[in-house]
Amino acid sequence: MLNNVAQAPQVPGQDGTLPRDAVRPLVLLAATVDSGGGAGITADCITVFDTGAFPLPLACALAPESLTRVGTVSSVSTACLQESLNLAAGDWQQPVAAVKVGLIPRQDALDTLLAALQGPFAGVPVVWDPVLTATAGPLESADLKANLSKILPQVTIFTPNLPEALTLAGWSKERYAQEGARALAQVFLDKGAQAVFIKGGHMASATQAVDTFVSANLSFTLTQEKTAGDGAHGGGCALSSALASFLAQGYALEDAAVLAKSYVSEGIARPALPANNGRPPIGHHGLCTDPKFFPQINEPGFPTIDALGDFAASGFAPCEEHLGLYPVLADVNILQQLLALGVRTVQLRIKDKNDPQLLAKIKRAVFLGKQYHARVFIDDYVDLAIAAGAYGVHLGMEDVRTASLHKIAAAGLRLGLSTHGPYELLKAMQLKPSYVALGHIFPTNSKQMPSKPQGVYKLAHAQHMAQGRVPTVAIGGIKLYNVARVLDCGVGSVALITGITDAPDVIATAAKWLQLVGAGDEPCL
Repeated sequence: MLNNVAQAPQVPGQDGTLPRDAVRPLVLLAATVDSGGGAGITADCITVFDTGAFPLPLACALAPESLTRVGTVSSVSTACLQESLNLAAGDWQQPVAAVKVGLIPRQDALDTLLAALQGPFAGVPVVWDPVLTATAGPLESADLKANLSKILPQVTIFTPNLPEALTLAGWSKERYAQEGARALAQVFLDKGAQAVFIKGGHMASATQAVDTFVSANLSFTLTQEKTAGDGAHGGGCALSSALASFLAQGYALEDAAVLAKSYVSEGIARPALPANNGRPPIGHHGLCTDPKFFPQINEPGFPTIDALGDFAASGFAPCEEHLGLYPVLADVNILQQLLALGVRTVQLRIKDKNDPQLLAKIKRAVFLGKQYHARVFIDDYVDLAIAAGAYGVHLGMEDVRTASLHKIAAAGLRLGLSTHGPYELLKAMQLKPSYVALGHIFPTNSKQMPSKPQGVYKLAHAQHMAQGRVPTVAIGGIKLYNVARVLDCGVGSVALITGITDAPDVIATAAKWLQLVGAGDEPCL
């Protein structure tokens, strides 16, 4: 075993740059070398490195290709493929963290790759981009349709464009018009894929690109206005390799999907070369933080901005940019002590809905907030918070589905929303909340979490995505010894559930936290 370790960034800086002191996860890229450089393995390698991972190119064929045409494709020998797979599996100190598969030219190459995915790379996330042809001309591919029953059980996310999906499913355009993209995606789920991402940008008559994501537990569409022109060379390659890069870095499937979509949308709008010689090669600009390239998410059952009615244009009442130290408390007496100490943002979180003193506690917390000129949020209980005249309410992603958002906005209450990754962050920002909570950052015992800890690298990227659009609150597993790393990401607030209340001396501990984090901007009540 060689001591090969790929170095990678941990925390994006305030200018978006990335430090060089951590390990980049490895992404194996099985595809074709495009001599034009805009697509195939070249685009894959640039994309993977550009988004924070390290590429291991597994060349399956060589394609003489320009921006306008494709020459005769030459296959790489099976022996060379096998040796490359052996080296990728055994000669790196760290294991391969994700695999992206593109054009596979021959059946023996396909069989060799599938054997590796069931062998040394078993359990590794696999993004399979089923290339049947190229926009610039014909490409010879292995018979993917005949091999779907072998391929799809190995696939984490399958990424056909719409024409490819129709061909592989054996659907006509008429059937698609009747049954739609979700039913089409279900064909591939039924054959073993964990998730399907159907790229909708090939609909020539549409002014918007509508992509469809479907898994066993989640479905949504991503909508983005099309860039004028004929698109960019290598967009499909960049999307699938970006997906693999983000999965290798531990992002959930839905998070990887929205990040990859944003990355490609920016690359199409800002290509690598001028668009005066055919379709230009896609641009590569690092992690996308420009909101005009964020897709519009439509998830069945999740509210849209239209739920705010006549408040849709303005959104919810605003908060200050920096909310400072933000304790989440169940005890109104402790809440009063912390307000007296100088804390200016708190949340009353009482989980017992049958507490006979519930309304009285909420009213007292609201009264104390006004007495101490502080921001007091009430967790969950929208109607009681409105009745008590609260400053704001805080809701989770599930609670917001059933809450009356118009009622909250009409009452003038601020709304804070919990998020657990880029997908939920973008959904939340579409509702124009007063702030978003980003978490959980580190492992926590405060509650059972369905998501993985985000860590400071992902937190910093989320902060860049939200910067200037909505105030942010970091939450989850934050301690005195790691809070400096959290604050370095640029968040405007740090929330604590047990970090203060579980301490032997609550007031002394709160004072330490207040000294480190501050009380935030002066409330405008």
